[in-house]
Amino acid sequence: MSFRVLGPHERGRFSTEAWGHLLSLTGAGFLSPAELEQVIDRAMAHIDGRIALDDVRSLLEGAGLDDHGSGPEPMTIH
Repeated sequence: MSFRVLGPHERGRFSTEAWGHLLSLTGAGFLSPAELEQVIDRAMAHIDGRIALDDVRSLLEGAGLDDHGSGPEPMTIH
């Protein structure tokens, strides 16, 4: 499994909470690596200054990739 590391031009823009949220969604399978890159690109292009958790959630919602609705269904064990 690979993971995305922020580049120097991105590091100062994302809050720790926002970046951690994106990594957790990717790790859980809610975001593909390609979708993660799209969210990063959109955030960098459309948000001035620091990118907060609320900003990331708004971007995901606007793209139809909310925190719970995209990705695989959770496994249920009976």
